[in-house]
Amino acid sequence: MSCITKIFIDAGHGGRDTGAVCKPFKESDLNLAVAKAAGAELGKYECEIIYSRTGDTPTRINDMCAQAKKLGAAASVSIHHNAGGGRGGEAFYWRGDAAARRLAGLVAGEFKAIGQTLRSVEGEAPGVKPSYANPPGHNFGMCRINAKNGIPAILGEYAFLDGVKDRLMIDTPAELEAEGRAYAKALVSFLNLKKKAVKPPDEPAQPRLRAGAAVRLEGAKLYRSSDAVEAARTVTGGYYLYDGLSVRERCRVTNRADYVCREPARLFVTGWVEQGALRYG
Repeated sequence: MSCITKIFIDAGHGGRDTGAVCKPFKESDLNLAVAKAAGAELGKYECEIIYSRTGDTPTRINDMCAQAKKLGAAASVSIHHNAGGGRGGEAFYWRGDAAARRLAGLVAGEFKAIGQTLRSVEGEAPGVKPSYANPPGHNFGMCRINAKNGIPAILGEYAFLDGVKDRLMIDTPAELEAEGRAYAKALVSFLNLKKKAVKPPDEPAQPRLRAGAAVRLEGAKLYRSSDAVEAARTVTGGYYLYDGLSVRERCRVTNRADYVCREPARLFVTGWVEQGALRYG
């Protein structure tokens, strides 16, 4: 059974539900761009990303939370942008969920690290806000239902679409990518994710030595025998393996295809070259 860490990323709104709109910005589009950037960064780590959507399609909170529960998500992040005349970023968690509160603090800290101002409430770290049903407050289902299901979940509001200063932080693809990386970095820290091992590129396969194989030599040392200490000269150009045999890591080459394997060898072999000097093709 796979033990890979699974992360649910919700690009808030979608379809006919555009979220906040302040031309030229449409919140659902911004949310999706940031979600994809977060997923791209997390793709460098040992985890599996589950997206609520990858296009402009509608979503339902109950369905998303049920999916996160069914797949065993270790954390859930719902990505949003704000409106209503304010400024700054904030991350909501369901009141009483200590793990989600810690994740919210990490997200807020990453917002600040890329230059965003943080909105605050009394009793919480900068940028961290509780979501709750009673007394009347921010009753965010993505926080409430996931908390009930044992999944630490936050809802982030990075910037106000209708705020002059905030708009300058989300008006280029590079800035949206930076926002996505902020979410990813917080999740990496929260879940203690490890980077994927980078496999070194495979060495190009060398064709098997064979009589008549065409080779290219570039300033290669040419020896009179397989055990000669001093090179007779250097050669550059197209040659052919005389017999495809290697002796002391050296091969005999000839400068004409019709000389391959012809006897006596002393009349048709140009000389011996180091096997490592051969360039095929």
